Parts: sequence; structure tokens; C-alpha cells
Amino acid sequence: MKRLLFMVLSAGLMLMAACTQKSENAYTITGTADGTQDGDTVFICEMQGFFNLIPTDTTIIKDGKFTFIGDFEGAAVRWLMPVHEGEPTTMAMFVLEKGDIKATLIKGEGESKIEGGPNGKLYDEFMEGSNEIGQQMDAPWRISTDSTKTDAERQAAEAKLDSLNKVMVAYQKKFILDHVPSAVSDMLFGYCSFSFSEEEQEEILKVFGEKQPNFPVYKRIMAERKAAESTEIGQTYTDMKMAAPNGKDIQLSDYVGKSKYVLIDFWASWCGPCRAEMPVVVETYTKYHDKGLEVIGVSLDEDKAAWVAAISELKMPWPQMSDLKGWESEACTVYDVQAIPANVLVDEEGKIIAKDLRGEDLLNKMKELLP
Repeated sequence: MKRLLFMVLSAGLMLMAACTQKSENAYTITGTADGTQDGDTVFICEMQGFFNLIPTDTTIIKDGKFTFIGDFEGAAVRWLMPVHEGEPTTMAMFVLEKGDIKATLIKGEGESKIEGGPNGKLYDEFMEGSNEIGQQMDAPWRISTDSTKTDAERQAAEAKLDSLNKVMVAYQKKFILDHVPSAVSDMLFGYCSFSFSEEEQEEILKVFGEKQPNFPVYKRIMAERKAAESTEIGQTYTDMKMAAPNGKDIQLSDYVGKSKYVLIDFWASWCGPCRAEMPVVVETYTKYHDKGLEVIGVSLDEDKAAWVAAISELKMPWPQMSDLKGWESEACTVYDVQAIPANVLVDEEGKIIAKDLRGEDLLNKMKELLP
């Protein structure tokens, strides 16, 4: 009996330890927010587009303090935004990363203080160097946009800007490579990669592959490249299984090879350009379905009701599938879908023969294949 009791207690303690053990990527954000009171809300926000802050997490102020607990792989710039009586009191930028982060948020134009981990400190260092170069760009930028200056003065200013831009790109590249392996290098490459030439990108990715292959931006880029290569014209299509509107699973292989051609059409009910394009897809289906064309709709919706309603509204008679995960859909990964509407045309042998056919291009391609 004693032995049984000991075993039960031991198992209980082990279970408690497992439940309380922190994730490898766990973070805790604690802080205070000037100008707020108990019951007010604090948001963690992500920047999307041109200064468009999208909330990704929320908490409530209690006893004058707020706390966020979560998991995050790598590092990313985020904003803390406390709200009092429906209005933000401030917005403070920080680097979200694993570990403990402490925030003192000051109302209005006051300087908030956020003490993060090693990635936050590295990002501050990076921004200090970037700002120094940026300040040097101010004067020539003002001259280059000043209509009262002579052509010669503006051209000289533009040449100076071009030179300083090269200095900035070189600084970004050096900082990224100097701090491999780190989550900051991974994060900064995601933010700055558009500035680099193809050769510079390849150089950085090669180092990442050798020294930090498990960071999220690197993994995402390599997955996108793999998907892009696998969906090039001439490649064999990749099968996918998702739910139809009736809840039953269907897969692309249910249709490929059963018709001469299958158009895999990526769309969503919330996508305006998709809705504008859909009459052409309907016309194409109507003209060529009996001749050997099948269309499979793959939706990036998250709301099933909206998805099903749109199928009816747009009069789409072909099979539909979706995992209702939006941009997190398997389709985005497998077929490198980065914008919609998009499509892939597959022949009866499963080979991809065309991509992103829109409007008259779609009709003309099918007229060529199925005269």
C-alpha cells in the first residue's frame, strides 16, 4: 500500500513538473502603463502595410500592472499599445523574443522604457548605426526634393543619396553576418532582404544554412523556394487533401487524370480581385468543361459560412476545397501562393503546363488546348 501511494505521489509530481515546465521559446512581458487604470486593455501589435498596427495579443491591467505570457520562435519587432477609454495612450516598439521583458510605458510623447533580452539589445545597436547613416541622408534628400534648387544641385544630391544608400546596404549586410547565429540576424534579413542583390542574398543564406538553419525567417524562405521550384512549369503537381463544403475530404488526385486538364484555382470570399476574376473562370469552365477541363477551387477562407455563401453567389459549379486556415493554408506552402487570385493548370499526366492565367489569357490558353 505504501509503495502504491509513493508511486501515485511520484507520478503526480512528475505530471506537475511537466505542466509547469516552460517552453523553450516562452516569453513573459510585465509592465506598467502610465495614464491607464485597472480594467484597461494592453495590446501587442504587429505592423502590416503602411503603419497599420494589427493586434496579435491582448491583456487587462490589474493592480496597476499588465502581463503577457506566450511562446515565440525567433525575434520580431512588435508594439505595445495600452488603451484607456477607447484611445491609445502611447505606442512603444520592442523586440519580441523568448525570456523576460519588462516595460514601463509613458503616456503621450514621453519616452517609454522596455528592457528586453539579448536580441532586443542587438536590435538597438543595429538601429543606432542605421540612424547615423540615415541622418546623413537628410540634407541631400531635402535638396533632391526642393524644386527651388538647380538641376545640377538636385543631381548632386541624388548621387550623394545613392552613395549613402550603398553604405546603408553594406552596413545591414555586415551587421547580419557579424551576428550569425542569432535571431536578430534572421529577423533583420527578413526586413532588409529586398535591399540586397541576388548574389548578396545567396551569400547570406549560405551562411545561415551552415550556422543557423533553424531560425524561422530562413526556414520560411527556403520552404518558399522549394515550393516555387516544385511548381515550375514542367514539374509534377503536388497532391493536397482538404474538406469540401459538405465536410467530406477531397483531394486533387481525385480529379487529375480524370479530365484532360485541371485548373487549380486559388481564391477567397474576402478577395475583391478574386471576385472580379471569377466570371472569367466561370465562362472558361462553361465553354470547356465538356471538352475536358475541370476546375478545383482552393479557398484561403477562414470563415466557412462566408466561403460557402460566396460559392453560391459567384455561381461556381466546380469542386471546392479548403482547410479554412487563411494564409496559413497548406496550399500557400505547397503551391507558393503569395497573392490571390492565382492558379495552376495541370495536364492529364499531372504536369504543370501554365500558371497564373488571368482574363483573356485563360480563355485563349484553353482555346489553344481544347479547340
